[in-house]
Amino acid sequence: MEIIQALLTPNQYSRPQTRLKTVTHIIIHWVGNAGSTARANCNYFESLKNKKIYASAHYIIGLEGEILQCIPETEIAYHAKEANSYSIGIENCHPDWEGKFNSKTYASLIKLCADLCIRYRLEPDKALLRHYDITQKICPKYYVNNPKEWDKLKSDVKMAMNQAVVDTELLTALNAIIASGVVLNPNIWEDIKTMNMKSAKTMVERIGKKFGKNTYKDTIDFLVENKCIDMRTVWDAENFKPEWCRSLILRVYQKLILPNK
Repeated sequence: MEIIQALLTPNQYSRPQTRLKTVTHIIIHWVGNAGSTARANCNYFESLKNKKIYASAHYIIGLEGEILQCIPETEIAYHAKEANSYSIGIENCHPDWEGKFNSKTYASLIKLCADLCIRYRLEPDKALLRHYDITQKICPKYYVNNPKEWDKLKSDVKMAMNQAVVDTELLTALNAIIASGVVLNPNIWEDIKTMNMKSAKTMVERIGKKFGKNTYKDTIDFLVENKCIDMRTVWDAENFKPEWCRSLILRVYQKLILPNK
């Protein structure tokens, strides 16, 4: 599952950078603008800092199934009133005013919801909510007007979860590291098969920042000293491999995060 990074500029109206301390629900929306693209809706959220209007979402799924991330999962988005403090918001594009998501949008939504439910250990029947369930706003319209289709959506998410192969050990470690304040994108690091090695150095530096280290080299020194890294030469050469990154995440959790809980 590819996530396109389209993070909003930090501002008080659409990305206040307020920490999202817990995720217990996933709120599903329609964009309410038939035929519009994910990028156009992301640009709209970006413009709100000038219009002084409060609104945003963590993700927007487009008509081609593309998934844009506008707000990090570690931050609050303004999408569902009181639920903002404990939920991830997902906006979905739709081809017409009936509001039914097309097959590409729907497929990506199911994958994203299954991924989120797995990572946050959520049960779809309880955790997935429509915007309507929070505020009584007719959103997402088709799934408010057709409750059986909403039930099917939740069932499809559950089925996708059952079919997924999950590295629970890695997810536990990654979520704990993120919760400790290290800014990492879980979509990059949750699966050894899809880890992006272009981001490996940044991951190391962000872990180092958590422990007061200002450079990559200082961080490597620290991680070697604390037995989070065995083969230093691999990391000095920046010869990154997914298996080494997975091992690092697990050891940082086991040796540095868990003892301080």
